[in-house]
Amino acid sequence: MTDLKVVLDWFPNTNHTGFLLAQKRGWFEEAGLNVSIEGDVHGVMETHGADFVCGPQISMLENRMNGVDLIGVAVMTQKCDSGIVSLKESGITRPKDLVGKRLTHWEPAWYHAAIGRLVNEDGGDYSKVDLVPMDVGDIVTVLETVADATWVYENWENEVLREAGHEINYFNLGDVDPVFDFPAPAIAATRDILTREPEAVRVFLRCLDRGYREAAAHPEVVLEVKEYMPEECSDEMLIRSQQHLAPIFLDEQGRWGRIEPLRWNRMSDWLIEVGWYDKRRDDEFTNEYWEAE
Repeated sequence: MTDLKVVLDWFPNTNHTGFLLAQKRGWFEEAGLNVSIEGDVHGVMETHGADFVCGPQISMLENRMNGVDLIGVAVMTQKCDSGIVSLKESGITRPKDLVGKRLTHWEPAWYHAAIGRLVNEDGGDYSKVDLVPMDVGDIVTVLETVADATWVYENWENEVLREAGHEINYFNLGDVDPVFDFPAPAIAATRDILTREPEAVRVFLRCLDRGYREAAAHPEVVLEVKEYMPEECSDEMLIRSQQHLAPIFLDEQGRWGRIEPLRWNRMSDWLIEVGWYDKRRDDEFTNEYWEAE
């Protein structure tokens, strides 16, 4: 058995159903892999000694600049499922509406470059957005008390807010500007595991591909792995969330995980343009561990 450790980008949720199905149904074990999966709320992509770590492309590139040898090997969705959510009464329906409103933000400078671009190009003034520094855990409490809007993954936080009885407004950042349809959430591997156990990497990705194809075809399978997810989730919420993700899990060929170069390169080039990323690297990502179909 080959031991592999995975650190998710958040606590286990419907973005991770492919991982959880492969674990629950014993596919990893059948393939000769002993896979441990950990996940928690955090705003920085940290490996904690893992072989694979999940997070956005931007965080992967930040790690490369800081000497952490991570290479993108898969993307969970074929469209970046993230954007700005707010309670309906806030009246925030587009980027310029954030002016004068309280927006949570993370520490990295790229956050402000991204949201600032969207607000300013929409006719607003990002300097007039009231920025609230925090890594959001409880989305309901945050939007009910200390902020008007926050950047989220649509599949989860939007459904949590609806489950709490709120009507919401939401706009997907990639729909506003294609550069923000970048690989996120995505999966990076350490160079060490790619070099030391290339076949184990291929087998691991095949297991994930199998799990995500199953989730795309039958969203209700999420209930099989409900035990791994937050206890307060209702069956109805989990199924709604999985149904939302099902159409964007696979590419036009019905395959999961392949990284589309256009999406990756567009974001990397923009980060260089705004002075956040130092230089392009030939091995920022790879699809070579996927079998041709």
